[in-house]
Amino acid sequence: MKNAIIAMVGMFILMGPAGGFVSLCMQTLFGGGPEQSFVYPIYVGIIVLTGIVVGAATMIYRKIEELEKEMDTKKD
Repeated sequence: MKNAIIAMVGMFILMGPAGGFVSLCMQTLFGGGPEQSFVYPIYVGIIVLTGIVVGAATMIYRKIEELEKEMDTKKD
């Protein structure tokens, strides 16, 4: 869980400046203000998906380690 939170915070830090820049570009093309921006929900989704992927990968890695230890004990 800690890894997922760290990944989400890191992605938030990376996406924050990019989100602001992309939002400004979209405003000039499509109009609307920052309060009407349709880009920010996309960034929130990316941040949440980053946490889910990292959390799932961590759980899978731990399960693989447990299975390897179990196989090693059964060999002996």
